[in-house]
Amino acid sequence: MRSIALGATALGLLAIDSLVAAGDVFISHYSKAVRGHGYLSVPVGTVQRPASSKRAAKTFQDKLYNMDAFYATHVDIGEPPQRVSVLVDTGSSELWVNPDCRTAVSQEQARCVKFGKYDPRKSSKSMGPFGHHKLNYGDPSDVSSQTSATIVYFADALSLGGAKISNQTFGLVAESQGQSQGILGLAPDVEGGYDGDKPYSLVLSSMAEQGLIASRVYSLDLRHSDSHYGAVIFGGLDKSKFIGTLEKRPIIKGIKGEYRLAVELGTVGVTRAKSSSFKVAGRDSNVMLDSGATLSRLHAAVAMPIAEALGARDNGNGLFRVPCSTRNSAGSVEFGFGKKKIRIPLKDFILPSMSKTACYAGMVLTTGQQILGDSVLRAGYFVFDWDNQEVHIAQAANCGNEDIVAVSSGKMAVPSATGNCKDSDAAFAGGSQTRTMQDAPAATDTGDANNAGVGAAAASGLLMIVASLAMVHNVL
Repeated sequence: MRSIALGATALGLLAIDSLVAAGDVFISHYSKAVRGHGYLSVPVGTVQRPASSKRAAKTFQDKLYNMDAFYATHVDIGEPPQRVSVLVDTGSSELWVNPDCRTAVSQEQARCVKFGKYDPRKSSKSMGPFGHHKLNYGDPSDVSSQTSATIVYFADALSLGGAKISNQTFGLVAESQGQSQGILGLAPDVEGGYDGDKPYSLVLSSMAEQGLIASRVYSLDLRHSDSHYGAVIFGGLDKSKFIGTLEKRPIIKGIKGEYRLAVELGTVGVTRAKSSSFKVAGRDSNVMLDSGATLSRLHAAVAMPIAEALGARDNGNGLFRVPCSTRNSAGSVEFGFGKKKIRIPLKDFILPSMSKTACYAGMVLTTGQQILGDSVLRAGYFVFDWDNQEVHIAQAANCGNEDIVAVSSGKMAVPSATGNCKDSDAAFAGGSQTRTMQDAPAATDTGDANNAGVGAAAASGLLMIVASLAMVHNVL
């Protein structure tokens, strides 16, 4: 496959029933973008997903109804501009619009239409079509999760938050299956890598080439699960949204050698009355940072120690059921990167359902590429540096008005900034005790059809929404 915001911008969360004008489905009166010298802060809002389709069965509809959300922003395309709302995705590279709403599950079709469409015939600057490509989304180990979009390429003027990009190439859907919104991909091309000219200049590269930002850097702040908005800042970072220093980690390729925004995971753990931490090594340490995925998809060796520490049980459909009392208690789930440990409050990592007693951990099992989705990313502050192939990581917090710092270019593009927030803004009680995976509770064999093996395929109840909304991404 070749395939937010905003330190300064608060966005309203609207229920699906309140969606009104096409392209104006979630951003309220706080929608102004903020530009400074060398940076651009673009509005991004959360959009609630409807209940799952009939394929997911009632159990799924009860579990996550009106809870699942993805992060989206407006893109204005053409002259005069045509507004389209797209998912903001660090797990893929392409910008494309106009999915075939008829192929989306029935609960999503009306909303799909309200996200807006682009018509090249109505733009004076449109060029194309030229070339086509098929994009495959989903977990390769789970046929039921896979969706696709065949796009033809056009070029036109594009605007993000009022910042205009000239002659930007993007995809217009010729045919799609299971997609209900377009996507703004912010990852490098899976095959071409970071080269800004292959297969064409991607959006982030175009912004740098046209002088909107100093280098191909953006920061991502998704906030807590109950927040109405998140943040992405192109060309800058916001010191009022993280704690301490930024931990610099190299971006690595995916498990098949493809270009991804992936890093090495060092430890996982859970803190409740007491704390345990487990080392991760080898293939289990390769994790992709994917804002387009609601859930995190983990190997059994990584997920099972977390599940056991939470008292979670596989419900037979690949989901980890957790007592809701655990979600409402103090504590956190932790993911370690180098010297930095990102702590996710239990209320963010454990998802509620319509039932008053059944809640579910924000993870499922996979035998393929591991993904850290929103259930993990919302607790961290991430600065992605394409040019140096690095990601800078800190614990996210929110401690006041924006304090945005523009990045520069070169090897030290991202400044050695210290966040304005204090530990108390996102502190979780408890000590820690590190031990190796050999000392951890035994992980279930990934071939066991009643446990790990169902993480990808049999978790179709929870993943139906994930699949149909392109929340997980194929590696080819």
